[in-house]
Amino acid sequence: MLITKRIILVSLLFFSFLATKAQGNIDVTGIVTDQDNTPLSGVTITVSNSTTSAQTDAAGMYKISVSTTATLTFNYLGFEPQQVPVNNQAKINIQLGESTNVMDELVVIGYGTVRKRDLTGAVGSVKADDIRNLPVTSAAQALTGRVAGVSVVTQSGAPGADINLNIRGGTSLTSETTPLYVVDGFVMDDGLTRIDVNDIESMEILKDASATAIYGSRGSNGVVLITTKSGKAGRTNVDYNTYYSFESLSKKLDLLNVEEYVKYQYELQTLGGRQPDFATGFGGDVDAPDFASGAYARIQRDYANRKGVDWQDAVFGGQALLNVHNVNINGGNEKTKFMLSYNNTHQNGVVAKSGMSRNSVRARIDHEIIPGLNVDFNSMFQSQHVEGGRSLGGMLKMAILQPVTGGTRFTDEQLLNEDLGEELQQLNSQYDIFNPIITNDARSLNAYERVANINAGFTAKLFKDFTWRGTGSYQWWQDRNTFWDDGRTADARANLGPFGDIKNGEKYQWQVTNTVSWLKDFGKHNLNLLAGHEVMYRQNMSLKHKYFLFPSNNFGLNDVSLAGRTERGETEEGRYGIVSVFARAIYNYDDRYLFTGTLRRDGVSTFMPGRQWGNFPSASAAWNIHNEDFMENVNFFDQLKVRVGYGTTGNDKIGNVRYATLYGPTIVAINNEMATGLRPGDIVGNPLLMWEKTQTTNVAADISFFNNRVNVTADFYNNRSSNLLLEAEIPTSTGYRFQYQNVAVLRNRGVELTLATTNIRNDHFQWRSNLNMTFNRSLTQSLTGSAGSDYLQRDVDSRAMFRTYVDQSVGKFFGYKYDGVYTTDDFIQNGDGSYTLKDGVAALKGKNRATVKPGDIKYVPTADEMDSDGNPVWSTNDRTIIGNPEPKFFGGFNNEFIYGNFDLSVFLNFSYGNQAFNMNTQRFMGPYLPNQNSLGRMADRFTLIDPATGAETMNLARLAELNPNQHDKDQVWSLNSTNSIAVSDALDYYLEDASFLRINNITLGYTLPDEVSQRAFINRLRVFVTLNNIHTFTKFSGYDPEVSATGSILTRGVDNSAYPRAKSFVAGLNLTF
Repeated sequence: MLITKRIILVSLLFFSFLATKAQGNIDVTGIVTDQDNTPLSGVTITVSNSTTSAQTDAAGMYKISVSTTATLTFNYLGFEPQQVPVNNQAKINIQLGESTNVMDELVVIGYGTVRKRDLTGAVGSVKADDIRNLPVTSAAQALTGRVAGVSVVTQSGAPGADINLNIRGGTSLTSETTPLYVVDGFVMDDGLTRIDVNDIESMEILKDASATAIYGSRGSNGVVLITTKSGKAGRTNVDYNTYYSFESLSKKLDLLNVEEYVKYQYELQTLGGRQPDFATGFGGDVDAPDFASGAYARIQRDYANRKGVDWQDAVFGGQALLNVHNVNINGGNEKTKFMLSYNNTHQNGVVAKSGMSRNSVRARIDHEIIPGLNVDFNSMFQSQHVEGGRSLGGMLKMAILQPVTGGTRFTDEQLLNEDLGEELQQLNSQYDIFNPIITNDARSLNAYERVANINAGFTAKLFKDFTWRGTGSYQWWQDRNTFWDDGRTADARANLGPFGDIKNGEKYQWQVTNTVSWLKDFGKHNLNLLAGHEVMYRQNMSLKHKYFLFPSNNFGLNDVSLAGRTERGETEEGRYGIVSVFARAIYNYDDRYLFTGTLRRDGVSTFMPGRQWGNFPSASAAWNIHNEDFMENVNFFDQLKVRVGYGTTGNDKIGNVRYATLYGPTIVAINNEMATGLRPGDIVGNPLLMWEKTQTTNVAADISFFNNRVNVTADFYNNRSSNLLLEAEIPTSTGYRFQYQNVAVLRNRGVELTLATTNIRNDHFQWRSNLNMTFNRSLTQSLTGSAGSDYLQRDVDSRAMFRTYVDQSVGKFFGYKYDGVYTTDDFIQNGDGSYTLKDGVAALKGKNRATVKPGDIKYVPTADEMDSDGNPVWSTNDRTIIGNPEPKFFGGFNNEFIYGNFDLSVFLNFSYGNQAFNMNTQRFMGPYLPNQNSLGRMADRFTLIDPATGAETMNLARLAELNPNQHDKDQVWSLNSTNSIAVSDALDYYLEDASFLRINNITLGYTLPDEVSQRAFINRLRVFVTLNNIHTFTKFSGYDPEVSATGSILTRGVDNSAYPRAKSFVAGLNLTF
């Protein structure tokens, strides 16, 4: 019995020891990664109800001693916190998911970063995660429609096409409205196209003066901050991203078919008295008695079933290939991090001999020399070749107007393979189109560009709360543009053989920036002070020569010594320098009251000495209402913040030395000998020129609720730009015609709305949405135009006209109002069978009213002018405002879905209320010249030819019978030669509703499960397919409603033979190992 008791006692003691041991501490280790299995360095691990904590190292590993019953909490900025019970586990690996609370995101501002919740200014942000799954070739494409207040329009669908990026409507009338691009702290022209989209970590768009004033004289048009990727501590990762895109024409213009084209030619040439020419080209015996009366039946018999040539298919109807490859290698440890990236893009255009090829290499290293002293080095080299130019030029005109059939003279094969332009010129000397396939093949247009960029920086902790950062950058550009015509075109024949030109340009820029910052907490008070100094200098030069009379095409421009004649070269040189000092103070009291104040003083070389310095202050404040005590019991809002800001920025992009009178070379005769001299230009210098300045007011609210699943941002802004530069006409008694003067004022006022929601989020399915909309209204408040007028007038190719009036929006369409055609009701039938225009019916001023015919084009008289008989007339005085290219609103809508390992994104962008001038319709309507095709709408023209007789009828009743739609206001005019004015006049007939809703991008991806990836020794593999530009809902009849032939806000919304935008099917993969 005693032995039994002892055994029981020992057992109790043993199990008691085990229990005590179980409740003691154990060492827990593990690794923390993100959703891509990338180790996270600096993750904080805390223990519930304890002060014990730890952090992950460069490899994402941690070790912490805790109770076996403790709970660990893992926190990392930008990721959702995660709690895990230890439960006696010695190893716990954690995968953190990205935070859905967008307010905790870090946002880059000028010379620093802040949490999004601490912003006081208007800043839009696009992160790498927002664009990494987008198969796009430029950052501009990735930015399109994704940030409120930012309008991005690609001028055409050509590879390497220029872009127009406009923030809040622009702040200048005649100077540049492009924003300032700052890449990793250094100014870089055209930064959106210079930096490969795969290298971008984030893009921040600073929109109001409280955010942009830190950039002073260059901040008026907004600032785009681009931060490139850097190395991450941990094991070395290799990312490989690639995709192949198969592109094709997204839409075709409706043209006359073969039968309609031949009938068109018969009517045009019959009215022009050229029936023998028609018979020669399309058949029939002009001397036969039934030549005219049987013409339409004969045309139907011979041409109704003829296929003809589809020139749109032949010229730009092929399938083009785009392929992109990106390799990124990054890694390092806590002291040294590195990143190396290579990008290759090769894009063929849908038009032969058009395309773009780009290669870029970027390397970055960050190193801690000693504790508190870090150095970083970043370098980039890019080489790009764009073939075929960035637009179609005359190619579209030549393709659309080409004869769809050769009739009886030429076969379809001859039309396609021979240039018959000169033969057709024998029938009409004004014939002005030639075979676009041969012309394109004979010409070579190439643009080569090389860009190198090196920058370095040192960061030092001077004292406990002081940090100094010094940076320097050197950028170098070289470009070469060549044009060559091998002698097969009409232009070459006019120039007596092959000809071409070469333009070489070079530019360099350096920048040095030093900043000192002081960050200090005083209990509830947080103060962040920054002071800095910056110097930048840029110089560019170019030289262009033209070469003619080459004996052959053998060597082209590779041996210009063979040219028989060289034109005098065109040279250009420019210099620009800026010196700046700046300061900023950010104050935060208890996360309730926020204040930011900035001041920058700039001196630039653009202005006359003595007027080169300007001051640019700003102030903004925010109130986090949700952190107030009286909101303690209000659980609805996660964030309720109001912001207000005011500031002044400048624009120095007004051209070099316009304060001085420029002189050019001239040849003069002195003592019967030729001598070289100087002559002044037409523009006299203005030493009083000053900054274009913009004063911005911004009032906004940021609201989050439903556990941060719904986030709303609303901004109201008012931008007033004064001292805007115009080319003012001055009295000729001065000896000059023009002078640049600061005489205009422009206001842009609007509202921006952003809604970001997490609609569904559970373990299996997520659905996130992001909608942004912008409502902007421009108003010209003051200007002095030509000859002291209160308007500015501009045109595009003398066809589309624009006027900007005081108290109206910028750049409205200007021209005639189309009033349909003269109907048979406008005439009286005379006894001899002729007709006469009724009294009181309007006609062109000075036109013989007896020559007016039914079906002639008619304009609306607006100036109330009368002829000597009291009949209303129209003239150039009747031109008026006819439309507006400014949209009522624009924006984008993105939806992302995640189900298991599948991801789906659908992105739409839209614009509403804007009009576009369809210059293609204007050019491709008739009557123009014989043997040229026209748009399909000309099949519904007013006809003067009676098909029963094949001759023009003067019988009004018969004309009314032949033209039942003559009273429609959009009735197309007849082929009477006087209607050729419609080909060049600016009419509201060519204005179209350019509103659109574009299915911009649909991407479906699948990520391989982790267990499968790991067996294949890879971290992550994602495959995807994408449909780009799959459909656009629009009433616009052209190739694409999103057009802008120029970069000026005075001449927006013109479709001027734009290169058609392609639709594409994309397949690709993202691989990490």
